[in-house]
Amino acid sequence: MKQTLKQYHLENDSPKSPEFGLHHFTELEQKNLCLAQQPHTHSFYQIIWFKSGSCKHSIDFKDYDIENNTLVFVAKNQVHFFQPNVEYKGFLIHFNESFILTNETDINFFLTYHIFNNTEKPFYQIPNHLKSQITQYFSQIEDELNNISEFGSTAILSNLLKSLLLVIEREKRKELDTIPSHNQNATYLKFRNLLENNFKKGWTVTEYANELNVSPKTLNALIKSENRKTTSQTIHERVILEAKRQLTHTNGYINEIAYDLGFKDPYYFIKYFKKHVKCSPSEFRKTIS
Repeated sequence: MKQTLKQYHLENDSPKSPEFGLHHFTELEQKNLCLAQQPHTHSFYQIIWFKSGSCKHSIDFKDYDIENNTLVFVAKNQVHFFQPNVEYKGFLIHFNESFILTNETDINFFLTYHIFNNTEKPFYQIPNHLKSQITQYFSQIEDELNNISEFGSTAILSNLLKSLLLVIEREKRKELDTIPSHNQNATYLKFRNLLENNFKKGWTVTEYANELNVSPKTLNALIKSENRKTTSQTIHERVILEAKRQLTHTNGYINEIAYDLGFKDPYYFIKYFKKHVKCSPSEFRKTIS
């Protein structure tokens, strides 16, 4: 039987099921949902609040040590799973982008959230002075979900989620030594979003720059200022990450993975992978096994 990576989706076509949800861990455990100990991915975003207990949480080949009152942010398409044999206590929020992106201002705000664009530290331990405020947001969201059929409920939930994200973003930015200008940061994150949606198409640096209405030179400078890597390196990293995901979490044949990633010639994919990972796809899969 062919093994594929399990992907979860939110129902987005039912008025009774908004593209948003908040659940207690105990509720999810009873339904055997989203606390999966097997690697899985989502087509939506998640905020996981680990209220008590220490554990590890795995996101895209990295294990993060999670302590009490820590929020973990999982972006769409990231592969993650929960550590087995741990008694989890907390909450999980999930939402689609469209739930909070109602205008251009919302889009710009969302794209500049470091919390969903931080591969080094995709978590935040809630400081004492913020615990009460964060708790209130979760409580208000939970109360409003009980009024989901009432007038304006979806708009209220959307605004509560935006406020929660902005409060966390504001606190996390205080930890940063330098903050790039809004325009630079927005361009970089729009590129990351564009890359996420098009990395299988084999776009060149020029094609990405054209979509963003900047020159390749300008785009390269912005990206290097953000992550100290060139545009090409960033593109290659995204392709390789997806290749590693599929090699690790599925049993697809090498040529199937190559075609899925947009390579017309599987042999070129093998050469490409070996250049960036220093071993062949089959050798990489054996080391993971």
